Amino acid sequence: MSNAVCGMQNLMKESPRFSPVTLTVSPGAKVSQGTNLTGNPRLVRDIAAEIHSSIQQWNALHLNGVSLLKTITRLKVDQSYPEELKTPCEDLEKICDEADKIVANLELLAKQVKAVSCLHKTDNNLFSTWPVEKFVMTAETIYNAYRKEAAVKRIILENVAHNHEDSWKMLHLAAWVHQTQIADNINTKLESMLIETKLR
Repeated sequence: MSNAVCGMQNLMKESPRFSPVTLTVSPGAKVSQGTNLTGNPRLVRDIAAEIHSSIQQWNALHLNGVSLLKTITRLKVDQSYPEELKTPCEDLEKICDEADKIVANLELLAKQVKAVSCLHKTDNNLFSTWPVEKFVMTAETIYNAYRKEAAVKRIILENVAHNHEDSWKMLHLAAWVHQTQIADNINTKLESMLIETKLR
C-alpha cells in the first residue's frame, strides 16, 4: 500500500466526518413548541383562538342575514308593509343584535391582548416572529373593521323594509353581502395570527 493511501486512511480515522453544530434557540421558539403553554403566551394564544371563534360566529350570522335580506326584498314590492315582512325583519334585527355582541367581545379581546402587552416586560417574542405589539395592533384592527361593518348592517336593517325600488333593494343586499368595511387583508391578518400562535 502506498504512503499516500496509508496517510489518507489515517487522516480519515483521526478526523470526525461531521463537525458539531450548535444551534441557539430563541426563548419565544422554545415557548411555542410546547403544547401546554403558560403565562403570556397561553393568554395570547387563547385570545387568538377566541377572536377566530368570534369571526366564525359572525360569518354564520352574515350568511343567515343574506337569506333574510333576500326574503325581505322579495316581499317588499310597494309602499305597503305586508304582514309577512314582520318575521324576517325581526329575525334580521336579532342577527344585528348578535353581531353587536360579537363586536363587544372583539373589543374586550383587543383590550385583553393590550393588557398582556403591558405585562410583557421583555423584548423576547412570545412565539416565533411577532413582537407582542403586533398582536395588539392585529386585534385592534380586526375589532375596528367589524365594529364599522356592524354599524353598516344596522343601517341596512333600519332601511331595508322601507324601500321598494329595485335599485335600493339591490344596494341593501350588495352592501350586506360584500361587507365593504372588512377589507381582504383582515382575513390575512387573522390567518397570520393563527399561524404565529401555532393554531394553524
